[in-house]
Amino acid sequence: MKKIITVTGCPTGIAHTFMAEEALKNAAKKLSVEIKVETNGASGVENAIQPADLVDIAGVIIAADKDVLPDRFNGLPVIEVPVKEAIHHPAELINKVINGEAPIRKGESTTSTEIIEKESLGRQIYKHLMSGVSNMLPFVVAGGILIAVSFLWGIYSADPNSAEYNATAAMLMKIGQQAFSIMVPVFTAYIAFSISGRPGMVAGFVGGLLANATGAGFLGGIIAGFAVIAIIYLAGVLLTWRRARQFVAAEKATALQQSQIAS
Repeated sequence: MKKIITVTGCPTGIAHTFMAEEALKNAAKKLSVEIKVETNGASGVENAIQPADLVDIAGVIIAADKDVLPDRFNGLPVIEVPVKEAIHHPAELINKVINGEAPIRKGESTTSTEIIEKESLGRQIYKHLMSGVSNMLPFVVAGGILIAVSFLWGIYSADPNSAEYNATAAMLMKIGQQAFSIMVPVFTAYIAFSISGRPGMVAGFVGGLLANATGAGFLGGIIAGFAVIAIIYLAGVLLTWRRARQFVAAEKATALQQSQIAS
């Protein structure tokens, strides 16, 4: 019996991750294929792939719209698709793997030098945007619930000038509004984090705050998030230039000392 490994994950980690898992397992059962599915859901990684699982496998299916550490499968036959593909076409994906149609994932490997094509630009942009959306959602949900609960005391219960005013309702309304106010900064910060890791997160958050302050909203947040690429690049250029100058200065100082010693 052939064996395959699959990894599923969606930005929210609630529905599609586990729908894909179920679809792949059902398809594998019908095709008499042994399968192990790692899920990257809201509660974390479940049924994690271990090094021993990668022995004697036909290949790997990565059905995810988020980072699931795909580099661990470098050198193996890997198919990478959006999570919805595993939900709608699980049997086709499994057949491609067991029929040897999966390309070898690029990266350092002792067994193969084959490479697969890079993700398209549109796909990369989509993944970065979904990273921002998935991390922003808790603030949207929590803020919305708190504001809705404040209305239990009346529509105008948070207004101190209204006869319906209630201190608890006003507090809940204030907290909910504050949660809403940082939606864009969090959205932008995690777009930047998805692009460049921790170094870009602060720049992304500040960019989101500026988008809020200028009224640019989500469009400004998206621009600020992707602008981190330019910021990180320029910072790298400046650091390289500075180090080059320091190196040249040190070389000149060494040459001067040697000439003085020689004379």
